[in-house]
Amino acid sequence: MVQVLVLNATYEPLHVVDHRRAITLLLGGKVEVVEPARDGRTVAAVTQRIAIPSVIRLRRYVNVPQRGAVWSRQAVLARDRMACVYCGCKLTAKTATVDHVLPQRYCRENGIAANTWANTVAACATCQARKGDRLLHASGMRFHDPAYEPRRPRTRYLVLSSEIAPEWRQYIEF
Repeated sequence: MVQVLVLNATYEPLHVVDHRRAITLLLGGKVEVVEPARDGRTVAAVTQRIAIPSVIRLRRYVNVPQRGAVWSRQAVLARDRMACVYCGCKLTAKTATVDHVLPQRYCRENGIAANTWANTVAACATCQARKGDRLLHASGMRFHDPAYEPRRPRTRYLVLSSEIAPEWRQYIEF
C-alpha cells in the first residue's frame, strides 16, 4: 500500500492516506497533485491510467483546530532546539536540564502549575545552578535571545513514526 501525504491549501502537512483514498480525492476534484510518486506507479481506471501521487494538496483550506501538546521534558528540549536559553550553548541528552522560569517553590506558594510550557525552558547545568531557586530577574540572568519567550509549541498535526518518502521532506519540518 502506497502512502500519500496530504497538505492543506497552505502547504501545511495534515494527514497521510493510502493511495486509493488519494485517487478518490483527486478524481473528486478536491485535491491537486503536488509531487508524483518517484517510482512512476499507476492505477488503471476504466478509461485512463492514473499516476499514483506522493504528495497532494487540498484545493480549499481546511481549518484544523490546534491540538493540545502534552508537556514533557523531551518536548521542552525539542522546542528549545537542545540549546540553553540563558547562554545559548548546545546541549546533549546528558547535559540538558529543564529549568523553571518561576521556581517550583514560588509556584507552590502561589498555586501556579510549575510544569507548563510557559514556565519551563532548556538550560545547561551551569546556568541552572547559577539561577538556582530564584526568579529570573532576581538571579540577574537574561535569555540569550532577548526576544525569546517560553510558549506552548505549535503542535504538529502530523506525527510520523517511520521512514518518510524523500519528496515529503520539504513539506515536513523536523
